[in-house]
Amino acid sequence: MRDFEKSGKLEGVSYDVRGPVVEEADRMQEEGVSILKLNTGNPATFGFEAPNEVVRDLIMNVRSSEGYSDSKGIFSARKAIEQYCQLRDFPDVTINDIYTGNGVSELITMSMQGLCDNGDEILVPTPDYPLWTAAISLAGGKPVHYICDEASEWNPDLADIRSKITSKTKAIVMINPNNPTGAVYPKKTFGKSR
Repeated sequence: MRDFEKSGKLEGVSYDVRGPVVEEADRMQEEGVSILKLNTGNPATFGFEAPNEVVRDLIMNVRSSEGYSDSKGIFSARKAIEQYCQLRDFPDVTINDIYTGNGVSELITMSMQGLCDNGDEILVPTPDYPLWTAAISLAGGKPVHYICDEASEWNPDLADIRSKITSKTKAIVMINPNNPTGAVYPKKTFGKSR
């Protein structure tokens, strides 16, 4: 059997849904330490169930959901997003600008694959949702972390962002509300970051 080496692209990828942190948590749990695992973002683990009306709607719509949807996503979902954008004062967003996917992991990965050329820098908040760093690295880009400081209610340090913008900077990721901190940035943050 032939041995395969992992891709060098994985050097910049660290995602603690699995790996040394989870292994240590498992070891501690086996020793009787109470561990609250928040690494997978799975609400069912904590007893949160889908509301009955959602379950009923799922059951009622199973037959109409057996095939593929439009490649941009389900029309009613895209329309709801368009209306949300209009309510949030993003008037130039139309339904033709909106694509949906099978969750944030797919969409982040696809966005970074479509955006990054080798060596492009993408500014990402720290602490960060590690999928961003992984997706950027796998797309050939370089994640550059900017500070979100707890003392500032986890808001981005705009001076730090500006100091990290170079000729290789392709984009700045701003996650609002932030994951994992939960910070909700005021509108002025977005105007000042430009």
